[in-house]
Amino acid sequence: MKAGSTLIFCLFLFGYTYSQEERLPYVMYTDNVVAHTSLSLNSAPFKLKDDFGSFDKLKFKHNLNLIHGIGVAYKWFSLEFSYKLPGYVRNTNKFGKTKYFDLGLQFSYKKWDFAISFEEYKGYGIKNAELISNTLPLSPSGYYLNGKIKSNSFGINAYRFFNPELRMKPAVGIVGRYISPVHGAYLRLTTNIHGISASNGIIPSGFLNTQSSIHKANSISAFDFGAVPGYGYINNVEGWQFGAFAGLGLVIQSKFYNFENTRRGFLGLAPRIDLKLQAGYNVENWFLMLTSEFDNKSIRFKEFKYRQTYYNLTLTYGYRFGDPFKKSKK
Repeated sequence: MKAGSTLIFCLFLFGYTYSQEERLPYVMYTDNVVAHTSLSLNSAPFKLKDDFGSFDKLKFKHNLNLIHGIGVAYKWFSLEFSYKLPGYVRNTNKFGKTKYFDLGLQFSYKKWDFAISFEEYKGYGIKNAELISNTLPLSPSGYYLNGKIKSNSFGINAYRFFNPELRMKPAVGIVGRYISPVHGAYLRLTTNIHGISASNGIIPSGFLNTQSSIHKANSISAFDFGAVPGYGYINNVEGWQFGAFAGLGLVIQSKFYNFENTRRGFLGLAPRIDLKLQAGYNVENWFLMLTSEFDNKSIRFKEFKYRQTYYNLTLTYGYRFGDPFKKSKK
C-alpha cells in the first residue's frame, strides 16, 4: 500500500511539473546555436529651450549612420559585434559628419534582467540656424555645423517583472520566443550619466544678444537614479510575435553646467519615459524581428530646458541551428 501511495504521489508530482512547463508562454532555445545579423538606424537629437532673444528653441541633429551587427548565442554565452557601414544616410555637405560609438551588455540573474549601455555621438548641426544670425556660416541645408559637439550616455538598468512569465530574453526573440500572450507590470531601476559638450561652446553665444551664463556653456551634464514603473504585453499569433513595454517615472538628478572655467551645480527631479515596441515573424528555426526603443533624457535649469531622445530602429534576422554537441553527449 505504501509503495502504491508513493507511486501515485510521484505520478502526480510529474504530472504537475509537466503541466507547469506546458503552461509557460515562451520557449527557450539555450541548447541551440543561434546566429543572427542586424541592421540598425540609431539617433540622438536634442533640443534646447530658453529665451534666446527673438526665438525660444534650438534643434540639434546629427547625420545618420547605418549599423551592421553580427552575433552568436549558445547556452549562457552571447556575443555581438557591430560596426558602422561606410557612408552616411544624408549628404555630408548639408548635414555634416558624425562619429558614433556604442557598447552594450545584457544578462539575467534570478528574477532580474540587466542592461548596461554606453553611447557617444560626435558632430551635430543646429537646424534653421539663420534664426540665430544671418552672418553665421551655414551649410546648404541651413544647418550650423559643429563637429566638436558630443553627446554621451552611460546607463545601468535593472528590470524586475512582477509576472514571472514575462521575461526579456524571449521578448527580444533571439534565444527564445513567446507562444501565447502574457502581460504584467514591471519596475525599471535606472542609473545614468549623460549630457552634451563642445570645447568651442554648445551654442554660438557670440551671435546672441543675451546675458545668460548657460548660453556660454561648453558642457551640460547630469547624474541621476530612480525607478520607472511600467507595463508590458507580448503575444505570438501563428508565428507573428509583437509586443510593447511602456513606463513613466521620476529620477533624482544632480545636474551641472560649465562655462568660462566656472562650474555650477544643482539638485532636482526629472521625468523618465520607457517605450519599446517590437514586431516580426518568430518560429522555431528562424526569426525576423523589428524593434524600436526610445529613451528620453532631460535636464532643466530654471527656464532653460535640455531634452534629448535616444532611439534606435533595428531589423534582426537569425537562424537557430541544432545542438552541435548533442551526439557526443549520447
